[in-house]
Amino acid sequence: MTKLMIDTTCDRNLEMEQQYDFDVIPLSITLENQTYLDGEEITVDAVYEAMRSGVVPKTSQISYESLTKAVDKNIQENEDMIYLTFSSEMSGTYQFAYQIIEEYKKTNSERKIAVIDSRGGAGGGALIALQALKMIEAGESFEKVVSQMEWNIEHVHYKFTLRELDWLVKGGRVNKAAGYVGTALNIKPYLTIKDGFIQLSKLVRGEKKLYKKLIDDVKQGADNFKDQTIGISHGDDEETARKVEAMIKKALPDCQTQVFRIGAVLGTHIGIGGIGVFYFDERPEWYQN
Repeated sequence: MTKLMIDTTCDRNLEMEQQYDFDVIPLSITLENQTYLDGEEITVDAVYEAMRSGVVPKTSQISYESLTKAVDKNIQENEDMIYLTFSSEMSGTYQFAYQIIEEYKKTNSERKIAVIDSRGGAGGGALIALQALKMIEAGESFEKVVSQMEWNIEHVHYKFTLRELDWLVKGGRVNKAAGYVGTALNIKPYLTIKDGFIQLSKLVRGEKKLYKKLIDDVKQGADNFKDQTIGISHGDDEETARKVEAMIKKALPDCQTQVFRIGAVLGTHIGIGGIGVFYFDERPEWYQN
């Protein structure tokens, strides 16, 4: 059998966790000089609570111990492995994992092991992971799962909105002057992921215009594949995520949706209240809702 491994930058929800068997490799989060394994030693609730109190967390990539523990377990259980990592352009996790896995391959030639760069994460990673899990469950070969995942990565789209610029200022990603002007004028950042990087697509004045832009882009982008499952992720703001979900279902009545809570690691970078929408621009050769 094949075991899928993801890390804590890949969104997941209760339905996904209850239905499928997969491993989660934690990244690390540092709060006030204390470092924790994400999801194992600290909860997403605790991280968001600290952020609300003004603490700016720091994050770091997976540890050698966390990865090798999962790999060793799967080798003992005679599992082949596919590790879907966070974007290599935003973290050193992919390269770090790739080097470790190459060493394992030298002494475990009977096992098939692949490390795949998601070129993103969050809800986009979740859509990639979900289809991989469905393929594994359906008994598809290791090679076919890897090939389809690589194709899916090239065809998944990311659309992000942020409630405010303040958190980007706190994290040093936007200068204070720009953040002050943006907040005063009710300017909202609208982002995407291109070539593995988060990029500012445009600035939109007002929440109403922002969500109109978001829904219009999703409707146009998913036009060739209207009956797919669209992912919606939120930075601790499920109420807004459900409103966006309703707007998407109205615009694309044939689609299905999955709602995720953005994990603590990515939440520290985009701030509380962020909303992301993720979809494929065309139907994959192998796809299951």
